[in-house]
Amino acid sequence: MNDRERFLQIAGFRRKGDPYDFYSWIWVETIERWQKEGLPKEAHPMRVVSLGQDRTEYLPIYNLTRCGRPYFNPPYYVAIVPWFQRTVLRDEGDTQVVRDEDGILYRISKSTPSVLPQYLEYPVRDRSSWKEYKKLLDPHTPERWPAGWDRIDLTKTMYDHDPSLHGRPWNERDFPLGMASLSLMGLARNFMGLENYSLALYEDRGLIEEIAEHMLFWNLEMAKKVFAAGIRLDFCYLWEDICYKSGPLFSPKMMREIMVPRWKKFTEFLRANHVPVILVDCDGNVDEFLPLILEGGLNGLLPFEVAAGNDIFQARKRYGKNLILFGGIDKRALAAGRASIDAELERVARPLLAQGGYFPMLDHYAPPDIPFENYLYYKMRLKSLRTAA
Repeated sequence: MNDRERFLQIAGFRRKGDPYDFYSWIWVETIERWQKEGLPKEAHPMRVVSLGQDRTEYLPIYNLTRCGRPYFNPPYYVAIVPWFQRTVLRDEGDTQVVRDEDGILYRISKSTPSVLPQYLEYPVRDRSSWKEYKKLLDPHTPERWPAGWDRIDLTKTMYDHDPSLHGRPWNERDFPLGMASLSLMGLARNFMGLENYSLALYEDRGLIEEIAEHMLFWNLEMAKKVFAAGIRLDFCYLWEDICYKSGPLFSPKMMREIMVPRWKKFTEFLRANHVPVILVDCDGNVDEFLPLILEGGLNGLLPFEVAAGNDIFQARKRYGKNLILFGGIDKRALAAGRASIDAELERVARPLLAQGGYFPMLDHYAPPDIPFENYLYYKMRLKSLRTAA
């Protein structure tokens, strides 16, 4: 059974006891540490830690965000075309004031660029600035569609695959393929700023609705081109990140009004084109967020951050087979050593794997306090939980 078949059967609750690690997300600083501890510098770290399995790929189109650092590390730039030239406006010694590629102005640490910056100014401040920024979110801009995007290019994939697949149509693959697409509130919060966006919810609701409607249009148009090319997707990955440790950043009532009707339009279109898994990435405590995504037609969520108080077992009890679970393994356990790793996998992975509809993965990026040997032990120990044929 190949990786694609495994993924689809697990997601459909037809395959139990198979620890398919959907995504290994790792901070660049962690990889730099591991290179001092035995990870070959010339090797692609994701290909090493995957142990030759669980090779998930994404279509190489430009329709949600662009990562500012290697291995899908932040900063995540809004996928505007053309993007701004990154410019250092002022050097302040330990920090710099930067106008970044999506137009956001911020102050950043020079020694620890992964630390959240101090945001100073956002490109969308009102209707006039939105009118200009909207022009950069055109789904038909040629740069969004790199040459050869509709065929397998093994020089650009995240993982190693059968060399004979190079240049062949995506539908001949033996691995799961997805598309990153659609953010109704999260990206708008990014290019407006949390305070400005929150105020606009009350003071200019029409602007917020207009932005959300364009985000839907932008991603629907790109999805239409993908399906017109005859490509069958196994999943679609949406992004929001609009919850924090105690719950949603915005009221569930407003989230329902803005997001659910548009999610329904998008998910109905995806299902009409045979996409079985539609998941959303949302950090923080998602207790009040989960009913909304199901109402909107989505059927999966990651990463169920443990430190934010998420109870992945309660989510399974409450939503059953309506919700595919991704994540829930406390990343902090990996820094504590083998006994802690064993205990966490027994706590979370083993019982959920026995139910199906679960993809074990860390509840966020692996931080640099995790030794390389601990991470490899975690991956091998996770694989030892396999009971499926």
